[in-house]
Amino acid sequence: MKEEIIVSLTTWRKRIHNIPIVLDSIYAQTYMPDKIVLNLAYGEEIPEDIETYLKKNKVEVNFLKDTKVYKKFVPTLQKYPDACVINIDDDCIFPKTMIEDFLTLHQHYPKYPISGNHVVLYGMQCHCGNASLTKAEHFGKWLEKIDEELMCQCPSSDIVYTYFATRNGHPYIHTREEYFTNVMQEHLGKNEGYTNHIIKHNGIEKSYAYLVRRFGQPDSPIKDYVADNVIVNIIENILQREVTRQVEEQRLKTENQIRQTKAYRLGKALLRPFRWLRRK
Repeated sequence: MKEEIIVSLTTWRKRIHNIPIVLDSIYAQTYMPDKIVLNLAYGEEIPEDIETYLKKNKVEVNFLKDTKVYKKFVPTLQKYPDACVINIDDDCIFPKTMIEDFLTLHQHYPKYPISGNHVVLYGMQCHCGNASLTKAEHFGKWLEKIDEELMCQCPSSDIVYTYFATRNGHPYIHTREEYFTNVMQEHLGKNEGYTNHIIKHNGIEKSYAYLVRRFGQPDSPIKDYVADNVIVNIIENILQREVTRQVEEQRLKTENQIRQTKAYRLGKALLRPFRWLRRK
């Protein structure tokens, strides 16, 4: 059965006017999702022009308890446990092949959630909040551990997802592209990326310390990490084999078509008397 592909995001009043810009980049994708889900906090007001846009594009809007960044896609995973959920930020314009890139990798590595960046933290390939693909099964029972206490103690949800996926034996891998570089500069200013400063001051260290204290240290997570060059080589080999197969199929098809032509049959008949020359 074909997996349902869902794009999930959240926003709030100061960013809600980004939604048409962000979603227009999703509607321009080479592979279209089956559904787009927007999770909002109770009491969040949707401006009339944004509401018109959402209705026109049939975006599913859910109002939920305000769990900040955690409502971006955790409620969507819980509501659609069998779907591939691609969570995205509300401040990025995504290249048109993003979903296709994720799904190409997912097809060959269905057991791995996929991150849109190349950042390794604490020996683990890190979930990318700007764009990542996840299924509920990647977290397994650990998805239930995301409770109110955890959400309060862990301001960095990215490291939470990274930790839980690794503990469940399904560590993140990453795409060839880094989608967090596409931040809308006119809305946010310069994007600094994942520096040591951000790791310290964005709550990543605090969040990871809490996870280890409450649930324990991951067991050698690096052994399950699939290195970038390995993925790239495998994908390139797969694509090359596919190209080679298509070229060979076309060659055989063309050759067969030539054999069916009158000119070929006539030429073959005319050359038949001279076969004895080829035997000498």
